[in-house]
Amino acid sequence: MRFSRWISQHFLSPGVILILSVTQFALATEADEPPLTSTELDILAWVNQQESGMVSLLETITNINSGSMNKAGIGEISAIFKNELEAIGFATSRLAGSMIDMPHCPGSDLNLDLADHLLATRTGESGKLLLMGHMDTVFPADSPFQEFSITDGVIRGPGVFDMKGGLVIMLYALKALNEIGLLENQHISVLLNSDEEVGSLSSRTYLEEQARLHDYGLVFEGTVNNNQIRQRKGLGQARFVVNGRASHAGAAHQDGRSAIRELAYKIIELENMTDYETGLTVNVGMVSGGEARNMVAPCAEAYVDLRYPLPSQGEAARRQFEAIGRTLFSVPRTSDDINTELWVNLHRPPKIATIESDLLLDRTIAIGGLLGEQIGVTDSGGGTDGSLTQAVGLPTLDSLGLMGSGGHSQREQANLSSFVQATSRAAILIYRLLKE
Repeated sequence: MRFSRWISQHFLSPGVILILSVTQFALATEADEPPLTSTELDILAWVNQQESGMVSLLETITNINSGSMNKAGIGEISAIFKNELEAIGFATSRLAGSMIDMPHCPGSDLNLDLADHLLATRTGESGKLLLMGHMDTVFPADSPFQEFSITDGVIRGPGVFDMKGGLVIMLYALKALNEIGLLENQHISVLLNSDEEVGSLSSRTYLEEQARLHDYGLVFEGTVNNNQIRQRKGLGQARFVVNGRASHAGAAHQDGRSAIRELAYKIIELENMTDYETGLTVNVGMVSGGEARNMVAPCAEAYVDLRYPLPSQGEAARRQFEAIGRTLFSVPRTSDDINTELWVNLHRPPKIATIESDLLLDRTIAIGGLLGEQIGVTDSGGGTDGSLTQAVGLPTLDSLGLMGSGGHSQREQANLSSFVQATSRAAILIYRLLKE
């Protein structure tokens, strides 16, 4: 990134005084990348011959359902990458998943039983690079969207964009370096988690632990329109479970305390928290409750999504959630027969750009330029594990996967043409970071 551009993006007002150390000034101005070397041309030549192999692997793993709750499917994906990474010299280990307990109505049982994660490492004196990706998708085992297809250069299937395509790119970038003998004596770790789509609630500890042991982080999430994400909103989630008192809806309506009625009031309060001017959004995404049409509902629950640009907004929203949980909105307003259980987790901090992460971003754009790419820059309200690693001090780039669109829907697709392109760029970036 040119220093003038960095200055313009970081000035908050005309009166702000920006003070940079000598090291910081160098980081902000050394974005130019040297021409490709003969070794790097060899890397590119190898990658250019691998498209069919990459597509074949993507088809295999796409046709294995790995929704976040499908432990068996995630285990199959993990085994494939375990074998692939061991074949190029990585030592692998399993990191234990866990059970995440949440309040819930009887019978709904939305506790999260999360699969194990995969850690692969090569140790050496150079590098200290952490590569990350997630094996899970948002599509459960009974989703009608289950199969890989490819037509006219468009790849379709659950997770091809978010982010199984990125996993293949990561693997083949490493394979390219290994093919030419460039992984020897390099310190590289690969962490593939099972629970990113539900907030990395089990893997967060491992991600933060690994982040503190490395110099750079790369996440292979998909990219829209070949844009790299610079900053991301923070994410939170909450569950509101209202417990009321059942009664006959006709013969004894007055004796009941409707959990649905109370939750409806709370939902209005929650949705009204959204403020587009400040960038904070609250979405009540799942609601359920009641046992029969002719029964005053004894229990009702809501699953809530929170997005926020600043850490302080997340904490303020947490306090407001707690206040909404404590307040009884329905009549009568005082009752021992109705109460609310609340679970809140600010599972991803905002990803706020730093000088170091901007340099990593700009280097990636420059390498893309050497390969004939035009790469844009944007911000996003979507979250990735790069937010976790950057928050503990690891400069992290998180949009290195396949170009595509339609994530989290049956419209999910990716561009076949971006496979070799993105893998080539990732391989050169990894190689140059390892040399430092």
